Amino acid sequence: MLASEHTPSMVFFTLIRSPLRPEALGALLTSPAVIIDSDVYLRPGLSSEAKRPPEATPPADSVLDGFVEYHRLAQKNVFMEEVLSQLETPVLAGYADGRILGGNEAFLNLCGYSRYDLVTRNWTIDLASLDFQALQEKVFASLLATGRMQEFHTELQTSKGAYVPCNVSVFLHKDEKGRPLFFSAHYNPATSSPDPKSSQPTSSHIFSDSLELALKRSIRHPDYAFAVLVMGIDNAEQVLLQIEDQQAFLELLAKRTVNCLRTLDIPACLDSEQFSILLDNVTDVIGAVRVAQRIQEETARPFRLGQSELRVTCSFGVVLAPRNYTDEKDILQDAQTALSRAVQRGERQIVIFDDRQNSQAVQFLRIESGLRSALLENEVCMHYQPIVHLGAGTISGVEAFMRWNHKRKGLLRAEWFLPFAEHSDVVFELEAWAVRRACSALRRFQQVMGETFFLGLNVSLKNALRLGFLEELIEVVLEHGLSPASIVLEVREEWLKYFAERFSNVFAEVNKAGVGIVVDHFDATHISLADLHRFPLRGLKLDTALQNDQGVLASLSSIARSTGLILVAPGVEDKARLQSLQDHGCTYAQGDALAPVMDETALLDYLQRRS
Repeated sequence: MLASEHTPSMVFFTLIRSPLRPEALGALLTSPAVIIDSDVYLRPGLSSEAKRPPEATPPADSVLDGFVEYHRLAQKNVFMEEVLSQLETPVLAGYADGRILGGNEAFLNLCGYSRYDLVTRNWTIDLASLDFQALQEKVFASLLATGRMQEFHTELQTSKGAYVPCNVSVFLHKDEKGRPLFFSAHYNPATSSPDPKSSQPTSSHIFSDSLELALKRSIRHPDYAFAVLVMGIDNAEQVLLQIEDQQAFLELLAKRTVNCLRTLDIPACLDSEQFSILLDNVTDVIGAVRVAQRIQEETARPFRLGQSELRVTCSFGVVLAPRNYTDEKDILQDAQTALSRAVQRGERQIVIFDDRQNSQAVQFLRIESGLRSALLENEVCMHYQPIVHLGAGTISGVEAFMRWNHKRKGLLRAEWFLPFAEHSDVVFELEAWAVRRACSALRRFQQVMGETFFLGLNVSLKNALRLGFLEELIEVVLEHGLSPASIVLEVREEWLKYFAERFSNVFAEVNKAGVGIVVDHFDATHISLADLHRFPLRGLKLDTALQNDQGVLASLSSIARSTGLILVAPGVEDKARLQSLQDHGCTYAQGDALAPVMDETALLDYLQRRS
């Protein structure tokens, strides 16, 4: 208990004894207090003198908020060194951007570094093996998809140039500078670093052990989920009869399969006709279906065997766990049952064992296929809503919205199909088409309204972080004779919480190119106002909740005036709110109270009548 003038506050702590396991490092760093050999180590900022009200304590299950509240870099060195010193296994810890916090004595002895020399190095450049860059991209993609800790194998270089195998864990973290990723690496001499491109699938006993551990973890942690895929060759008996060297074919098939997986996933060849795959940290059935689709696309390419070519197709049975499973054998049996159903339906099928999940997967597959057809058949279209400058009362720009003119269901809003598209590569095709179409329309709008007339474009998280997206955008903008300054990208506030450092770099490049950035749906729940200065933003699009809070609106207006940010209020439906926004100095607004969403032809007519 901590003494308090009013009500006492409970302090939770972790009691540990040496020797520690390296896997415990992440848990220790997120514990409020740790007792080691009778000494109490409080997380920085948590002390008996700090009389915190109970409501200031972050939720126990929020690792990210725990780091924000307690883990200040300047205060945690002693705590970190003490925890590391208790680990007998060689351990290195630091940030995923490459900075090293430190290593324990065992790591220094193993790799030959001095403590000073170690902290001056960048582990991703100076210590990691050459293939780490490709591995890192896969791990970050997994973090992006799941938000959960990721684990993988790699090698770290010693001071003499040799390499030692290590297990690396990367999990969400945030210090006072907003660095979002934290890593720990521990020496694992029993682990030979597997080449992710290797054609040899992981042995069946490793698959079985991993499945058993995943099931136990899902029982302990209800928010954790994984998937098991069983892949079968369609018409396997006839296909294999055509192949003289079946082993060579299976190795080629295994290699293509592994190329479609993340470093965390475990494949196994249990017999000559089936592959089993454990997908770790899969949050929904669509994620599992996307993996199956990638494998189907990769294995559909012809296999060259000697002087001949062979074409095969594959089907999948899928189980998303947990589903009240207690035995890993039941999971495999259900996945094989699902595969049997898939094979009965024909070639290149994907069937999920659970009927409800299967319906969700079928819906995803239909929407994805429908969107590809819609692009080819010109069913996708763009609509626009005017954005009004409240001070001048003039239309200064528009926001672009994607619509699907569905043959049976009519005009569908993006909310109905884009969440599915973002699970698929079709989102890149959709957004590339949307950028080109919207830039073409903007050119015509500017001929009426002038070259300062701007266009707001919504961008998906996958595209915002994709290498080459900005270059492709600028190329299209210049191709249409537009200024980059007339384009404003809209990003979601919650993205900045988990990927602050990556977006800081992305935004710097976007700003350098002259393109504007606004934070959409801003409600200050994911990132504080004090953190906004870290990003080169043009403005904020206020969530409805903030628009209705006059006190917050007044404070935001004051901050906006002092920082040069513009405030945009979307979704304004009535005159009363419009008047309140004007009274508090909001810069722009859009909504039915000002002008509805309309297609390009209608908007051109509207602008000509207003100009």
